[in-house]
Amino acid sequence: MHRLVAAAACGVHMVFVAFTILGGFLAWMMPWVFLPHLAAAAWGGRMSISRAACPLSRIEDWGREGAGRPLMSERGFIAHYFEGNVYPAKIARRVEVLVGTLVVGSWLGFVVR
Repeated sequence: MHRLVAAAACGVHMVFVAFTILGGFLAWMMPWVFLPHLAAAAWGGRMSISRAACPLSRIEDWGREGAGRPLMSERGFIAHYFEGNVYPAKIARRVEVLVGTLVVGSWLGFVVR
């Protein structure tokens, strides 16, 4: 049961991160997606700036702990799964700025499409 909870939380988190980054481009084809993307981007930006603990990270850690697996990095989901695996941890802030620029660029494209 705990493994399932951890896996589900991780899966939902991955989809949310992908939607937060790419949802603005999806809105070009399906305009109704723009408002949910705006909310996701606001949440993602808040989490990036504040470095607060995400509820999904807490749920995943609960499942990991119950399954006898090590907890994620105390810095959260992005640090655990992406920093050092997808890009070097030392450029994390640059990647965040790049992602933010990509999101804002998708919004600009949405407006002029």
